[in-house]
Amino acid sequence: MTRLAYMRNYAILFAAITAVFGFRLATGTETAIAATNSAQVGAQLVSAGNKKGAIACARCHGYDGASDGSGAFPTLAGQSAYYLTAQLRNFASGDRQNALMSSIAKGLTDEEMQSVAQYYAAARPTLPVKRQGQPDLVARGQYIATEGNLPNRVQACISCHGPNGNGEPPAIPYLSGQYKHYIQVQLLTFKKGYRKDVQMGNVGHRVSDEQAAAVASYFDQLPLPNNQ
Repeated sequence: MTRLAYMRNYAILFAAITAVFGFRLATGTETAIAATNSAQVGAQLVSAGNKKGAIACARCHGYDGASDGSGAFPTLAGQSAYYLTAQLRNFASGDRQNALMSSIAKGLTDEEMQSVAQYYAAARPTLPVKRQGQPDLVARGQYIATEGNLPNRVQACISCHGPNGNGEPPAIPYLSGQYKHYIQVQLLTFKKGYRKDVQMGNVGHRVSDEQAAAVASYFDQLPLPNNQ
């Protein structure tokens, strides 16, 4: 190979390496900028909502995702961003019914939904509170959650929702530390068919009101997965 040909090949190789390195550097920078922008959008929507009808998420779910303690609104802190985005899409499409959340979700773009979901997925409650339940009710709920109920053909909650109800990200939400009132209401909506899910619909139709209250009490008094 002549010296000229060698130098030409070296120059081509150097240019290719430089181009690849430059592309990776640019891609990494753009990704970081996009993540920062998404975080800012999420924080803005949580604190102030937007001009298209979506009210501030913090009004019901709190800035830290712990909600207001009433149990009417679920804790969102540390929940999978994938799961939260999917629920917002379900509210917007009407696949999941809720007068308040459907209206809010319809006022969000898909990018805004993802930004809010990522915000709460990264959130951690500032003052996590351990709640106490009635010992006998909690014990009954623990048995159903971990062993199921054979006579009613109710499978153990942890078979889908993971050990201690910590969830199976990204698709299966955690139940540990979730408000008992919220869990009870959701089981009722599955039972009545207002909320659609093949697996949970089967569970909802088979679990009694007393069993639902027991399971809800058990998960209510457990710590949030990210606070264990």
